Amino acid sequence: MMGYRSVVEAVFYTRKEEELPMLKLYVESNFPNQDWLRECLRPTLNVAKAPNRAGCWGYHFICDNVKWYDSYDSVREYADFVSKFMEFADSNEGVWAYEFVRLGEDANDTEEERSNNADCILSVSREIQLDI
Repeated sequence: MMGYRSVVEAVFYTRKEEELPMLKLYVESNFPNQDWLRECLRPTLNVAKAPNRAGCWGYHFICDNVKWYDSYDSVREYADFVSKFMEFADSNEGVWAYEFVRLGEDANDTEEERSNNADCILSVSREIQLDI
């Protein structure tokens, strides 16, 4: 288990529940066919946490303790999928959205990416907590 590790999370979603079947078809048909990547992808319904925020439907991608190197074939396939997804999301009047966060082992190693119409439902929060 040597090598630099990261935590990677992403969401592929729509704010219009009636768009969910099309989004689901697109993701399931085009997401990289790598078993370990597909195991990290989970359907999510109504991911809105705040009562005043509209619901969101789609997929939550969660990968913990992963070597996320751009040189890896699986990461390149993921990036290609995301590029196509974002192109559609950005050109289709905000019907679909994408958000991505990668946290590296180093405290200052954070990477974030969002489509233009993202609702900022995925965020990074750092805190120190003492439970006595």
